[in-house]
Amino acid sequence: MPSSIRIQYSLPSEEYLDRLLTDDLILRYIKDDYDRSKHRTEFYDTGDWRFTAAGYSLDLAKELTFPIIHLARGTLVPEELPGLFHGETWTAPYDGMEGITAALRERGAPPEFIAMAEGQTLVKHFEIAHSSTATTLYLPDRTRILMSFDSGVLMAGGREERSYELSMDLLFGEESQLVNYCQQIQEQFGLSPVVLSRQQRAQRLIAH
Repeated sequence: MPSSIRIQYSLPSEEYLDRLLTDDLILRYIKDDYDRSKHRTEFYDTGDWRFTAAGYSLDLAKELTFPIIHLARGTLVPEELPGLFHGETWTAPYDGMEGITAALRERGAPPEFIAMAEGQTLVKHFEIAHSSTATTLYLPDRTRILMSFDSGVLMAGGREERSYELSMDLLFGEESQLVNYCQQIQEQFGLSPVVLSRQQRAQRLIAH
């Protein structure tokens, strides 16, 4: 059950990436080449959004060479820092909708989720198509952060919403180091933290 600690920010446009990628506050910590990829991710839940209500997110990446199921549980914690997410994740190979529950059970998914999912017809509520540019930041004190820029389109209820986001995932080190560095990034570039989950954004699109 890998833990997930992440801070996300909204960017005003895709072109804004160039400003960040050429700034010394970021450049000084990059050693590796950028990893560029494109994804289409489908998000599933029960018809009444039961998983979402319990703090879970279930998505499928079917277009990968080896399709995977990804289950996450967690919450945004704005009382600590806007945009900060604490959670856990479980990943399993995807081999058809009928095998999702069993595959996640084998990977140690919480019994609470398994009980909610068993016997349920899962509904694709929304999907996101996006391109990603990612690399690792090597900060002092052996802190490692996965930095990724995502340009995507969220599609739900026959509507679309574009988004440009900067995600900072803690790979190794103390959470305080991640928070301190991200606060510097936020102040220098005037970024807005992401305060709505993908499910909340999708539900807002569907409602309108």
